[in-house]
Amino acid sequence: MGGPEPTFANGSAAAVRFPQADIDDLAQHYCGACFSLSGPGYVRRILPHATCRARRPECRGLLTLGPKGYCHRFSVTGKEMPIGTLASCRRILAKKATAMLEHRSVPMQLVRAIGTHERSLAMAGGDGRSLSYGQLGSFVEHIAPHLRGVQVVGILGAPGIAMAASATGCVIRGTPFVHLDTAMPQAVLRNIVAELGVNLIVTCEAVAPGLLPGHCETLDANALLADLDAAPSEPLRAAKIAPDRPIYLVATSGTTGRPKCIPVTHDAACLSYDWRDAYTPYAPEYRVGIYIFAIWEMFRPLRHGAEIWLPDPGTLMAPRRLADFLIRNKIDEMLFTPSFYETFLSALEPRTAVTLPLRRIVLNGEVVSDNLIRASLRTVPNAELWNLYSICETHDVSISRLTAPAGGRPVSVGVPMEHLRAVILDEADAPCPPNTVGRLHFEGLRMLGPGYVDRPEETRLRFRVLRLEGRKIRLYDTGDEAWLDTDGALYIKGRIAHMLKLRGFSIQTRELTEAMQAYLAFSQAVPWVCTVEGRGPSLVFYHTATSRQISRNQKQWGLGPGTSRMPAALAVELRKVLPSYCVPAYLVQMEAIPLHPVSGKADPRSLPSVIDDTADAESGSASTNDVVFAAAAEALGIAPNRIDPALSFHDLGGDSLMCVTMMLRLEKILGRPVGFDLVMNVPLDRLEQLLGRKPDATSGPERFDRPGILLTGATGFLGGNVLGRASRDLPPEHVVYCLVRDKRRDARDRLDEAARAHGVAPDRYVMVSGQVDTPRFGLDEAAYAALASSVTSVVHCAAVVNMAIGEAEMLEWSARGTEVILSFCRAARADLRFSSSNAVFPNHGGPWPEGPAHSWKGITGYGTAKIAAEQTIVDSGIPSAIVRLPSLYDLNAPNPRDICEILLAAALRAGAWPRGLRFPMIDVTAAAAFLLGPITGCSASFYNLMAGEIAPDTSSGMVAADWLDAVDLPPGVARLVAATPGILHADAAFDTAASRTAWARLSDTPYEAISDTRALLELRAIAYQGEPALT
Repeated sequence: MGGPEPTFANGSAAAVRFPQADIDDLAQHYCGACFSLSGPGYVRRILPHATCRARRPECRGLLTLGPKGYCHRFSVTGKEMPIGTLASCRRILAKKATAMLEHRSVPMQLVRAIGTHERSLAMAGGDGRSLSYGQLGSFVEHIAPHLRGVQVVGILGAPGIAMAASATGCVIRGTPFVHLDTAMPQAVLRNIVAELGVNLIVTCEAVAPGLLPGHCETLDANALLADLDAAPSEPLRAAKIAPDRPIYLVATSGTTGRPKCIPVTHDAACLSYDWRDAYTPYAPEYRVGIYIFAIWEMFRPLRHGAEIWLPDPGTLMAPRRLADFLIRNKIDEMLFTPSFYETFLSALEPRTAVTLPLRRIVLNGEVVSDNLIRASLRTVPNAELWNLYSICETHDVSISRLTAPAGGRPVSVGVPMEHLRAVILDEADAPCPPNTVGRLHFEGLRMLGPGYVDRPEETRLRFRVLRLEGRKIRLYDTGDEAWLDTDGALYIKGRIAHMLKLRGFSIQTRELTEAMQAYLAFSQAVPWVCTVEGRGPSLVFYHTATSRQISRNQKQWGLGPGTSRMPAALAVELRKVLPSYCVPAYLVQMEAIPLHPVSGKADPRSLPSVIDDTADAESGSASTNDVVFAAAAEALGIAPNRIDPALSFHDLGGDSLMCVTMMLRLEKILGRPVGFDLVMNVPLDRLEQLLGRKPDATSGPERFDRPGILLTGATGFLGGNVLGRASRDLPPEHVVYCLVRDKRRDARDRLDEAARAHGVAPDRYVMVSGQVDTPRFGLDEAAYAALASSVTSVVHCAAVVNMAIGEAEMLEWSARGTEVILSFCRAARADLRFSSSNAVFPNHGGPWPEGPAHSWKGITGYGTAKIAAEQTIVDSGIPSAIVRLPSLYDLNAPNPRDICEILLAAALRAGAWPRGLRFPMIDVTAAAAFLLGPITGCSASFYNLMAGEIAPDTSSGMVAADWLDAVDLPPGVARLVAATPGILHADAAFDTAASRTAWARLSDTPYEAISDTRALLELRAIAYQGEPALT
């Protein structure tokens, strides 16, 4: 550090002015409570840490000053150094500060947590997988060699165990990463990869062909997760990193599709985490639910040995499923956006709300209303409610505890952290006095990011260098209007013109205007969000145009002067290049854009309100009989007759939060759960049919007046065989009632196709159009009573068989279906035959009993749901048979969805076998016969219907990892095998005494005949040898 040498006389020193660069450098190491100036360039004091009000962790009071800014004492780790100038102490001070930063960096904190909490749970996902801290350390050890020499890593996939573990590994190794989403348009994803120079992409889920650039190396995170030890083989070492090096980069999709990449430095993240610890502390066994801001939130609790829980996307966007996830997993804390939290609370039944275990709720991303505060304090009274203000460019800023509504006044977000100074500027860039609204900026040498990658113009626009208070300072322009009160508390009013907020989404007005120029002719434009009666907050595009431009817009889009709704044809074109939330709802052509009288700039506050004159006229002629169209129109804020039934809700411009609104509306009207993905992605006319509000014209009413059995899952592999067997075994006057629900294909078509495939005559079955998870199957009372009076036995084969589905969603669906089936059995006084699975037991060990099963470490959501269903059936007291089945084969018609058939096909095609391949598998016709046989008693009976294993000769086989490289598997199956290679060697043993006894009552063939390894392998080999590619 520069500066003249002082002279000492009687213990005092002459007043000497230090260069501003020296003062700025010193300010980086001390907070305002410890370091201040008596005048430009003159140091007033640097206090010992013991007297520091702010208690900044890295501020150790390393030096104190004598009069006029000279060093009176300098110490390192408590040892006093000779008296000297501030300049002579600077080098030692900087070295010590850097050493302290390395010691308390985020990588070091994570390494310490892994070593200290080795056996404790670190993270758990919605797919049933979890990692201890020791296993997380093992993963870091496995991924480390792949990160050497990598500039920036891309982590591709939804938040989950694979993504969280990969990100942790990158942080500990000091490799910056950017999170990529498979839902990103290909052009956006490739732009991010190109701008950041990403040369390694860690994949955490299946990747669509062609999505990634060909030059990028990829690494499968799930393959690394498949073979972890209980702890790393040797203690982990955190990478030594420079404080200003990025810990990660945040990449927004960009209003125009061009991403904006924001580096977050290690220093800023560490300071932010340390500061937040005082308000939201963490400890081992404290459980944090991770919202969509996963990267932002997950490292903070991991530093202290807490647990992070990552619900799957389907659970995260469905309020009732999310509540179930929070309750079942005893989650202590969750962060929400205010918009989604309001939706979440409104969807909860009172009896559900009172069981929420949340102790802390953090709101972030939008202004918090009094109504939301009241709702939270009323619905979740035992949870602390916090209001967090944070920005990617500065990390966390401030936080405040919300204990009561503000009484109509704005809600404070708290006093900014000591490393950031809020600066409120007016239109002339002059500081505003307290309690005066202006543009919010922040100053903070260590917190402000370096700017946007390869976007110098945007960086200059938002990271401004101004001369204030007699010095040049670098400020970040937040895009918010705000004010500070006399105590320094910050209040956010909302967005200013160059960035807008709509339902939690950020919209860059300049980029939107540039994108609109390719489609709409105009001279000037101001995008703005305003409230339109009947629609709510809406994006409006105000613009002026010349006579030639007006003529062009009229000819191309049918637009006239004044207010127009967005033309459907123009909306379709815009959605090709813009996110749906960036497509304006209204276009307003004006003669001139109003200007601010002082600045001369466009004044959005003076723009005219939008009055939608077309709404009343259109609604009068619209048919609102279709509940789906009405719900979609309500969520989108448009008249029902503007809904195109051939488009999905997403294609109509609906975003995820709007979809949740529509989903909850439908659930309230229909009185049953409705899937988020179904509402978002299925064309609305088809959705109307699927929800049972518009039956197909070809499907007439069915009569339930003949005796018979009720079969669920009749269009599936097992159910179809049960249908075929029952049609032959039942008395001639009996029928099979088949409960079938609509999907993308009509229920009648699917059932008739299954019946033809199994040789079932039309008069031997009756379709029951309904849902297994809906009370009374969705039938009216008369039809339900008629069906119950005709049925003597129920064969329940319907099941969700996606092994990767979230446990919460699986349990909820299974529980609803089981209760509905049991209710019907009581009404019909029918027995129940339930097709369960060997997934209730591990793939190894045993012999597993023909009795109740219990959960075990590593069990899938599917297995958990089956155990829960089994127990519910036992508790019901209904005469029942619980039949546990392995994979099923048909010698002549392989099930293309069965994982064992998929593995066999891949091995035969490639001529390569995984070493030690074996798995239980039986003939589906034997399973069908068993389910229809005399297997029920007075209560519940358990059967393990297994016999031997399918075990090809794999003496020259390959290890699992090499075999996966040699064969062509569907991405989902490949991920499953990589994550759990034990499924290739499923050698569990089972008790089968009850199954053998029951089989002897219904067949003369030996029990072992239900599984014929030799016949199966010979027929499959012949089939694949006959394929053209193999001859």
